[in-house]
Amino acid sequence: MKIGFSKKGLTLDSKPFNPLNLSFRDYGIEYGDELPKIDAFEILEKLAAARNEGMTRADQIKVLQSVLPK
Repeated sequence: MKIGFSKKGLTLDSKPFNPLNLSFRDYGIEYGDELPKIDAFEILEKLAAARNEGMTRADQIKVLQSVLPK
């Protein structure tokens, strides 16, 4: 089994894999909606800005809230 990572997501044996769709012994969970599109560099920039010394705890919480998808 080969596990891969790409811009489109996780792959197992070169096939797309959604970790939210699981099945085990005839029981399963399926997530039908598309996963939200995120820009990893944008999130890293926001998290790096939250480490600024001049940021208050409230400012840091606002940064974390802005990272979460709506």
